[in-house]
Amino acid sequence: MNGEGMDLVRAVYDRDVKIATMRELEAGCTPAEVARKYQLSPRLLERWRREWRVKGEAAFPGYGHRGLTGAPVDDAGRIAELERKVGQLAMENDFLKKALLHFKAHHPPAVISGAAACTKKSAKARKRGKP
Repeated sequence: MNGEGMDLVRAVYDRDVKIATMRELEAGCTPAEVARKYQLSPRLLERWRREWRVKGEAAFPGYGHRGLTGAPVDDAGRIAELERKVGQLAMENDFLKKALLHFKAHHPPAVISGAAACTKKSAKARKRGKP
């Protein structure tokens, strides 16, 4: 292949076309009929239908725009939410660092120089297990 014709261009449909297809579905046309008439993928048509059911007339606001009934962009709220999350993660990291230091200091590895280090505990466990 020489690379020509390999660029896939995504079709962009006008809001009017989307609304027209929804009106036809509401009028009783089958999704297959509407898809054929407008030369659309039935999956795409179903995606539009879901959005239409959820948002109604506010659906299909256009490329890069929010729906009329969508939540307004709240930068201050989003920043506060992210700052809370950063604080929470910082606390978790501090806790885990302290826990790691504790375990390194108070719980040496099980094997030191090839000899078992925790034989007392395992001997106690064996004695308890016997009736």
